[in-house]
Amino acid sequence: MITRREFLKAGLLSLVVATGPGGISILKAQELRRHSPNLWINLSEDNYLTVLVNKSEMGQGVYTGIAQLVAEELDFPWERVRVRSAPAGWEYIDPYMGIQLTGGSTSIRHMFEIMRSAGAAMREMILEGASKVWNVPKKRLKAELGYVVDTKTGRREPYGRFVEVAKKLPVPENPKLKSEEEFRYIGKSLPRIDLDDKVNGRAKFGLDHFFEDQIYAVVERPPVFGSKALSFDATEALKVKGVTRVFKVGKGIAVCGESPHAVLKGREKLKVRWSESPMKGMDQEGLKRHFLKKLKEKGLVARREGDPLKVIESSKKKISLTYVLPYLYHACMEPMSCTVRVGKSECVIYVPTQNQTGVLSVARRVTGLPPSKIKVVTTYLGGGFGRKSNTEFVEEALRIAKETKRPVKLFYTREDDVKAGWFRPMCAVKVTGSVDEEGMPNAFYFKIAVPAVFEWAGRRSGGIDPASVSGVANTFYEIPNVHVEFVKVKLPVPVWFWRSVGHTHNAYIMETFIDQLAHLGGKDPVDLRLRLLELNPRAYRVVEEVAERSGWHKGPVEGQALGIAYHFSFGTHVAQVAEVSLENGKVKVHRVVCVVDLGPLVVNPDLVVQQMESGIIMGISSFLYEGVVFKEGGPKNLNFDTYQILRLSEAPKIEVHIVRSEGPMGGIGEPGVPPAAPAVANAVFRITGKLPTELPYYKISA
Repeated sequence: MITRREFLKAGLLSLVVATGPGGISILKAQELRRHSPNLWINLSEDNYLTVLVNKSEMGQGVYTGIAQLVAEELDFPWERVRVRSAPAGWEYIDPYMGIQLTGGSTSIRHMFEIMRSAGAAMREMILEGASKVWNVPKKRLKAELGYVVDTKTGRREPYGRFVEVAKKLPVPENPKLKSEEEFRYIGKSLPRIDLDDKVNGRAKFGLDHFFEDQIYAVVERPPVFGSKALSFDATEALKVKGVTRVFKVGKGIAVCGESPHAVLKGREKLKVRWSESPMKGMDQEGLKRHFLKKLKEKGLVARREGDPLKVIESSKKKISLTYVLPYLYHACMEPMSCTVRVGKSECVIYVPTQNQTGVLSVARRVTGLPPSKIKVVTTYLGGGFGRKSNTEFVEEALRIAKETKRPVKLFYTREDDVKAGWFRPMCAVKVTGSVDEEGMPNAFYFKIAVPAVFEWAGRRSGGIDPASVSGVANTFYEIPNVHVEFVKVKLPVPVWFWRSVGHTHNAYIMETFIDQLAHLGGKDPVDLRLRLLELNPRAYRVVEEVAERSGWHKGPVEGQALGIAYHFSFGTHVAQVAEVSLENGKVKVHRVVCVVDLGPLVVNPDLVVQQMESGIIMGISSFLYEGVVFKEGGPKNLNFDTYQILRLSEAPKIEVHIVRSEGPMGGIGEPGVPPAAPAVANAVFRITGKLPTELPYYKISA
C-alpha cells in the first residue's frame, strides 16, 4: 500500500495534478496542503519513474496507457517506469466525473491531457535543474530517454542527478507538449506494464491479501429476489469445526470461521426462513409475459420527429417486430471478494473495485470514521465489466468485520455471485418501421420496457433512464419520422451497468431492424447504411471501410453468409462484419472484421485491438448462449455448466483495423461489444430467412 508520506520523503521529485475552478494545474508535492491534488508522478534519484494511476486495472490496459502518456512527455525509458494504484480519496478523483471511478470507457480520454501535462512539467523542471547545475543555457539542453543531453558538448547525465535541484524550482504553468511528429511512445504498441506480474504470479487480486488473525466469511443469500432473511437456526452450522459466528447481514446470513472450508460447510447446515417476494413462483415464461404486458403501457417519449405512426400506416411496405432479450450475468473471471480490517481509529480495505469513491462512502457510513482514517487499496481486478463498480459486497464485508471485531475476508462463490444479481436488465421492445417507394426508411417507431439501471445506481430522477434509450434516441441514421419511448419496469431483480450498458440490447435491436428494413426495401445492408449515414463522415467511413476490408461486395465463401452492424457508443464509431455458417444446425462464426474510429490519436494500438477482440467475443457469447434463467423467482443457472459462455474452440478469427479522424477522442473498453451480436444475427438471417428476436440463440433451461 502506498501512502502520501512515501511520496513526500526526501530524494524524490513528486508532482501533483490539481483541479479547481480555474482548471488543471501542476504542483509540487510540498504544496499538497494548499491545493486539491489528484494525481501523482514521482522521479527518484536513481532514475526510476513511478506513476500513480487513479483508475482500476481490470485487464483493459489502463496502467500501461496512462503510464505511456507520462513517459512520452518526460521522454523516459519505458523499462524504468513503475505503476502503482493510487489511494482512494477526493485527491484522486477524475476531474471530469467528479468521482474516482473506472467506467464509461473514459480512462484514457479523461486523463490524456492531464497526464501528458504532468510529464511535460517534470521534463521542463529537470532541464531547468540541469541548466543550473551545469551552468549552461537551458535552450541548449534536451531530454532524451531519461538523460539530459548537452547538444553542444554531448555531455549526458540521468534525470535523477538533477532531482534535488529541480525540487526547489517553480512548476511551469503551461508546459509545452510534444507535437505528434515528436512522439516516441504515443501511437506505439508498448508492452503491457502489468504483464510480467500476471505471468509470474506476483500480481495481487482480491483474494491475495491477508491480515493476521483474519477470519473468512460467506453469506447465505435469498433463493428468490425481493426476499430477505426473517429468522435462522444455526445450531448445526455452529457444530462444524472452525465456524465461529453466524448472524444476519444485509438481505442474508453471514457464516464466519477460521477457513474457507469451514464457512462453506457451515453454510450448508443453516436453516433459514425467508420473507415472501413478488417474484415468488415466477419463471422465465412468467417474466416474458410481465415484460410484454409492460410494453403495452404508456411510457415517456425520449425522441419524436414527424409523425411516424401516420407514415407507417400509409406506407405500403412496413414491418413490426417484438424483441425479448434476457437478463445477463457479468461472468467476471474473479467473483466478488473483499478483505477488511476495522478498528476504532482506522479501517483498511483491500478490494478489486471500479468505484473507489463508492467504497469510501460505504466505509464512512458503516464505520463512522473520517476519510483520512480509511485506506482503500485497489487490487488487480479479474474482470470488471461494470459489476465491480457496485459496492454491496464491500458493505457486507465491513459490517461482518465490525460485528466480529476481527479482520475478515469475505468471498463469493460463483453461485453466490449469480444469486446476488446486479445483472444487465432484461427488456422487451416493439419496433415498427416502413420504407418509401424507393425502398428508403421513412419511419421508425421504438418502444422499450426495461428496468432503470441508473435508478438502481441511486440516480432517482423519475424521468427517462439514460441507458434505456442510448444508441437509439441519438442514432446517426437519418430517418425523417422517429419515435423513441421508454416504459420503466419495476421488479426486485437488481440490475446494474453491464459492459456498454444499454448499448448492448439497443444495438442488437437497432442493427437487426435496419437489416430488416433493407430487406423490405430491396436494398443491400451496407448500401442502405451508407445512405442513412451520409451526414456523418466518421460513421460513413467505418461502414465503407469494413465493407472493403471484409470483401462484402465480393460475397461470402460458399456455404457462408456475411452480416454487418454499425454502432456509436462512448465517443467511438465501430462497424463489424461477421462471416457465419450453419454446421449441423449450429452457428459457426468463422471471422469478424472490425473497423474502429476513436478519433485523432491512438495511445497504444495493441490495447485497442485487445479491447475490440474481447468485446467481440463477449458480444458473440451473449448472442449464442448467455441469459439468466429464472425458476420460482430466482436464478437457476448458477455456474458455467449451465450459464454457458463462448468457448475458446468457438472463437472466430478477428481482424481489427483502426482509422483516424478529426474530432474528440473516444473510449475503447466498451464500444466493441454492441455491434458483434447483431452482425452475427444478420448473417444468420441471410442463411435461414429467420431473425432471432429472442435471445440467447440457443435457449438454455437450468
